[in-house]
Amino acid sequence: MLHNQKWINLSRYRTAKGSNRIVDKAIEFEQVERERNWDDQIIFNGILFYVFSKILPGTTQLSFWRLDGVILTALLHAGPVDFLYYWLHRALHHHYLYSRNHSHHHSSIVTEPITSVIHPFAEHIAYFALLSIPLVTTVLIGTASIVSIFGYIIFIDLMNNMGHCNFELVPNWLFTIFPPLKYLMYSPS
Repeated sequence: MLHNQKWINLSRYRTAKGSNRIVDKAIEFEQVERERNWDDQIIFNGILFYVFSKILPGTTQLSFWRLDGVILTALLHAGPVDFLYYWLHRALHHHYLYSRNHSHHHSSIVTEPITSVIHPFAEHIAYFALLSIPLVTTVLIGTASIVSIFGYIIFIDLMNNMGHCNFELVPNWLFTIFPPLKYLMYSPS
Protein backbone atom coordinates (compact mmCIF):
# COMPACT_ATOMS: atom_id res chain seq x y z
CA MET A 1 0.00 0.00 0.00
CA LEU A 2 2.85 2.40 0.84
CA HIS A 3 4.57 1.48 -2.41
CA ASN A 4 1.46 2.43 -4.40
CA GLN A 5 0.97 5.65 -2.43
CA LYS A 6 4.55 6.73 -3.08
CA TRP A 7 4.05 6.17 -6.82
CA ILE A 8 0.80 8.17 -6.77
CA ASN A 9 2.52 11.07 -5.00
CA LEU A 10 5.48 11.03 -7.40
CA SER A 11 3.22 10.86 -10.44
CA ARG A 12 0.98 13.70 -9.29
CA TYR A 13 4.01 15.82 -8.45
CA ARG A 14 5.55 15.21 -11.88
CA THR A 15 2.20 15.84 -13.59
CA ALA A 16 1.82 19.13 -11.71
CA LYS A 17 5.43 20.09 -12.44
CA GLY A 18 4.87 19.47 -16.13
CA SER A 19 8.24 18.02 -17.09
CA ASN A 20 8.44 14.84 -19.16
CA ARG A 21 4.67 14.34 -19.22
CA ILE A 22 3.41 11.96 -21.84
CA VAL A 23 -0.14 13.35 -21.95
CA ASP A 24 0.02 17.09 -21.44
CA LYS A 25 -3.24 17.48 -19.49
CA ALA A 26 -4.21 17.86 -15.88
CA ILE A 27 -5.86 15.04 -13.95
CA GLU A 28 -9.61 15.63 -13.79
CA PHE A 29 -11.71 15.23 -10.68
CA GLU A 30 -13.88 12.55 -12.31
CA GLN A 31 -10.81 10.36 -12.83
CA VAL A 32 -9.66 10.78 -9.23
CA GLU A 33 -13.18 9.94 -8.02
CA ARG A 34 -13.42 6.90 -10.33
CA GLU A 35 -10.03 5.60 -9.17
CA ARG A 36 -10.45 6.26 -5.45
CA ASN A 37 -11.26 2.63 -4.62
CA TRP A 38 -7.79 1.41 -5.61
CA ASP A 39 -7.29 -0.30 -2.26
CA ASP A 40 -9.99 -2.88 -3.09
CA GLN A 41 -7.40 -4.83 -5.07
CA ILE A 42 -4.97 -4.79 -2.13
CA ILE A 43 -7.64 -6.01 0.30
CA PHE A 44 -8.77 -8.72 -2.15
CA ASN A 45 -5.20 -9.92 -2.73
CA GLY A 46 -4.48 -9.86 1.01
CA ILE A 47 -7.48 -12.08 1.72
CA LEU A 48 -6.49 -14.49 -1.05
CA PHE A 49 -2.86 -14.64 0.13
CA TYR A 50 -4.11 -15.41 3.64
CA VAL A 51 -6.44 -18.18 2.40
CA PHE A 52 -3.71 -19.71 0.22
CA SER A 53 -1.21 -19.58 3.09
CA LYS A 54 -3.64 -21.69 5.14
CA ILE A 55 -4.51 -24.11 2.32
CA LEU A 56 -1.18 -24.72 0.58
CA PRO A 57 1.27 -27.03 2.38
CA GLY A 58 4.68 -25.64 3.21
CA THR A 59 3.81 -21.96 3.37
CA THR A 60 4.62 -21.70 7.07
CA GLN A 61 8.16 -23.08 6.69
CA LEU A 62 9.56 -20.93 3.89
CA SER A 63 13.28 -20.32 3.78
CA PHE A 64 14.47 -16.75 3.40
CA TRP A 65 16.40 -17.31 0.15
CA ARG A 66 16.47 -20.05 -2.47
CA LEU A 67 18.14 -19.34 -5.78
CA ASP A 68 16.24 -22.11 -7.57
CA GLY A 69 12.93 -20.59 -6.44
CA VAL A 70 13.91 -17.10 -7.61
CA ILE A 71 15.03 -18.43 -11.00
CA LEU A 72 11.91 -20.57 -11.41
CA THR A 73 9.66 -17.63 -10.49
CA ALA A 74 11.39 -15.44 -13.10
CA LEU A 75 11.20 -18.15 -15.78
CA LEU A 76 7.53 -18.89 -15.09
CA HIS A 77 6.71 -15.20 -15.31
CA ALA A 78 8.74 -14.62 -18.48
CA GLY A 79 7.32 -17.75 -20.11
CA PRO A 80 3.76 -18.95 -19.56
CA VAL A 81 2.53 -16.05 -17.43
CA ASP A 82 3.63 -13.35 -19.87
CA PHE A 83 2.26 -15.36 -22.80
CA LEU A 84 -1.10 -15.92 -21.10
CA TYR A 85 -1.23 -12.30 -19.91
CA TYR A 86 -0.77 -11.10 -23.50
CA TRP A 87 -3.69 -13.20 -24.74
CA LEU A 88 -5.88 -12.30 -21.75
CA HIS A 89 -5.26 -8.62 -22.40
CA ARG A 90 -6.01 -9.06 -26.11
CA ALA A 91 -9.26 -10.82 -25.21
CA LEU A 92 -10.17 -7.96 -22.87
CA HIS A 93 -9.79 -5.57 -25.81
CA HIS A 94 -12.31 -7.56 -27.87
CA HIS A 95 -15.39 -5.37 -28.27
CA TYR A 96 -17.61 -7.68 -26.17
CA LEU A 97 -15.35 -7.73 -23.08
CA TYR A 98 -14.04 -4.23 -23.64
CA SER A 99 -17.44 -2.58 -23.63
CA ARG A 100 -18.63 -4.54 -20.58
CA ASN A 101 -15.46 -4.60 -18.44
CA HIS A 102 -12.11 -3.33 -19.60
CA SER A 103 -13.23 0.10 -20.87
CA HIS A 104 -13.42 1.21 -17.23
CA HIS A 105 -9.62 0.85 -17.01
CA HIS A 106 -9.06 2.81 -20.26
CA SER A 107 -11.42 5.67 -19.39
CA SER A 108 -8.51 7.49 -17.75
CA ILE A 109 -6.80 9.66 -20.36
CA VAL A 110 -4.07 10.95 -18.04
CA THR A 111 -2.98 7.71 -16.45
CA GLU A 112 -1.68 7.50 -12.92
CA PRO A 113 0.17 4.58 -11.37
CA ILE A 114 -2.99 3.44 -9.64
CA THR A 115 -4.83 3.29 -12.99
CA SER A 116 -3.05 -0.05 -13.40
CA VAL A 117 -5.29 -1.71 -10.78
CA ILE A 118 -8.61 -0.03 -11.58
CA HIS A 119 -10.53 -2.96 -13.02
CA PRO A 120 -13.88 -4.65 -12.54
CA PHE A 121 -13.85 -7.50 -10.04
CA ALA A 122 -13.78 -10.25 -12.69
CA GLU A 123 -10.54 -8.84 -14.08
CA HIS A 124 -9.01 -8.76 -10.60
CA ILE A 125 -9.78 -12.46 -10.26
CA ALA A 126 -8.30 -13.25 -13.69
CA TYR A 127 -5.13 -11.23 -13.03
CA PHE A 128 -4.67 -12.76 -9.58
CA ALA A 129 -5.09 -16.29 -10.96
CA LEU A 130 -2.63 -15.59 -13.74
CA LEU A 131 0.03 -13.79 -11.71
CA SER A 132 -0.13 -16.33 -8.90
CA ILE A 133 1.06 -19.18 -11.15
CA PRO A 134 4.78 -18.72 -10.28
CA LEU A 135 4.01 -18.33 -6.56
CA VAL A 136 1.75 -21.36 -6.27
CA THR A 137 4.07 -23.49 -8.43
CA THR A 138 7.17 -22.72 -6.37
CA VAL A 139 5.29 -23.32 -3.11
CA LEU A 140 3.94 -26.66 -4.31
CA ILE A 141 7.31 -27.96 -5.49
CA GLY A 142 9.10 -26.65 -2.42
CA THR A 143 11.39 -24.03 -3.95
CA ALA A 144 9.56 -20.91 -2.76
CA SER A 145 11.28 -18.47 -0.45
CA ILE A 146 10.38 -15.21 1.23
CA VAL A 147 12.62 -13.36 -1.25
CA SER A 148 11.04 -15.02 -4.30
CA ILE A 149 7.48 -14.34 -3.16
CA PHE A 150 7.94 -10.76 -1.98
CA GLY A 151 10.36 -9.98 -4.79
CA TYR A 152 7.81 -11.12 -7.37
CA ILE A 153 5.00 -9.10 -5.78
CA ILE A 154 7.18 -5.99 -5.63
CA PHE A 155 8.29 -6.53 -9.24
CA ILE A 156 4.67 -6.77 -10.45
CA ASP A 157 3.68 -3.62 -8.52
CA LEU A 158 6.76 -1.72 -9.70
CA MET A 159 6.20 -2.54 -13.37
CA ASN A 160 2.46 -1.76 -13.19
CA ASN A 161 3.00 1.54 -11.39
CA MET A 162 5.88 2.61 -13.63
CA GLY A 163 4.00 1.62 -16.77
CA HIS A 164 0.98 3.72 -15.93
CA CYS A 165 2.63 6.89 -14.60
CA ASN A 166 2.30 9.91 -16.87
CA PHE A 167 6.02 10.55 -17.26
CA GLU A 168 8.99 8.69 -18.63
CA LEU A 169 11.15 7.46 -15.77
CA VAL A 170 13.64 5.61 -17.97
CA PRO A 171 15.09 7.86 -20.68
CA ASN A 172 14.35 6.89 -24.28
CA TRP A 173 18.04 6.93 -25.23
CA LEU A 174 18.55 3.94 -22.93
CA PHE A 175 16.13 1.91 -25.08
CA THR A 176 18.07 3.02 -28.17
CA ILE A 177 21.40 1.90 -26.72
CA PHE A 178 20.01 -1.37 -25.34
CA PRO A 179 16.96 -2.40 -27.44
CA PRO A 180 16.22 -5.67 -25.55
CA LEU A 181 15.36 -3.52 -22.52
CA LYS A 182 11.87 -3.02 -23.97
CA TYR A 183 11.27 -6.74 -23.46
CA LEU A 184 12.49 -6.67 -19.86
CA MET A 185 10.50 -3.75 -18.49
CA TYR A 186 7.20 -1.97 -18.87
CA SER A 187 7.32 1.68 -19.92
CA PRO A 188 4.54 4.29 -20.14
CA SER A 189 5.34 5.00 -23.76
